Amino acid sequence: MKSLFRTTLIALTLVGLLSACTMGAQPPAAAVDDAAAINTAVAGTQQAAALAQATVNSMSLTAMPVTPTPGPAVEYVSMTEEELAALIDQAVAEAVAATEQTTAAVTYTTSDTAVTTEEVTYVYDYYYYADYYVEYAEDLLDEYYNLYSDLAYEMIAELNTIEDELNQLNTTLSSIESSLQQINTTLQQGLEVATETIDQLNAAAQQAQSNAAELKSQAQDMAAVLQSDQQARLDQMAQIQPNNIPTDKLAALQTGFQFIDEAKLAMGDNKLSRDELMNLAQLGANAQAGFQKFGGAAGGQIPGLANGGPDLSQFSAKFGEITTQFARGQMPQARSGLDGFEHSLGQRPSGGPNLPGGGAPNRPGRP
Repeated sequence: MKSLFRTTLIALTLVGLLSACTMGAQPPAAAVDDAAAINTAVAGTQQAAALAQATVNSMSLTAMPVTPTPGPAVEYVSMTEEELAALIDQAVAEAVAATEQTTAAVTYTTSDTAVTTEEVTYVYDYYYYADYYVEYAEDLLDEYYNLYSDLAYEMIAELNTIEDELNQLNTTLSSIESSLQQINTTLQQGLEVATETIDQLNAAAQQAQSNAAELKSQAQDMAAVLQSDQQARLDQMAQIQPNNIPTDKLAALQTGFQFIDEAKLAMGDNKLSRDELMNLAQLGANAQAGFQKFGGAAGGQIPGLANGGPDLSQFSAKFGEITTQFARGQMPQARSGLDGFEHSLGQRPSGGPNLPGGGAPNRPGRP
């Protein structure tokens, strides 16, 4: 509109100068011709400006976002916690960017205080894009909750806040969509869109822009919160000391297999609680102490096992390695490590646990 005003002003100035130069040579009746010339110049300028703006609009309306399509199904249990958190972070960033594009599209199409059917379609393309990524981010949050709600205390609190922001963003996007529906219905009836309806659309877009900014701000420290949460788990595990050390090589080997069995049992539902992690850390500390004490030739022989049983000392670090992977949410690596560890220990000794105090230690959260 500003460009059109400037163009019209220039045209009027030129016509005025031409009129001034020729006024002395013209009879009084020429004033009528001058007025006609001015009107013709203005009309021609307006037409040229309108055609130019139509060309700009046409080019802009073709610059639509690519419609997102769902990719192949993802097995989230096969991902690490960091990988899933990175997916969430990316989806949130996409939702923010798509919302910003949607609000820009609304501002662009309503700048002349009128909305056409083509412009409604134009804004809808951006709305669908934003709505897709908001829903995708919410789905990823649900996946994280399902896998880590009982393990990642700090991250759950962080993601709950992000979810609240996503919900607010979703509400304002719905308001934009509602206004678009109302405008489209009016246009389909051949009626002029009310200024109040356009104002409602702009107000919803401004609110969506504000929500997007708040979501972006809230999500920017997600990686730092995840790192802090994982470190808290490692720090808690570091406080655990052996409290049930095996008394011979057989008992030590049995604690190794018990650790493996307990870990597989805990991961049977594809998730790990903080209590289960600490229980594994305690079992691992006890087993590691036994492997260190009774490993090698000095550890004695286990009757019934080839060569008297494996050299346990070489495996003493496996307990800390596997529990650290669990604490860091590296579940696929921990599962693989358990399988490899079990294979390395070879034949299981016969008979029940030969632990001091008798039987297996208590398992938090389990009967």
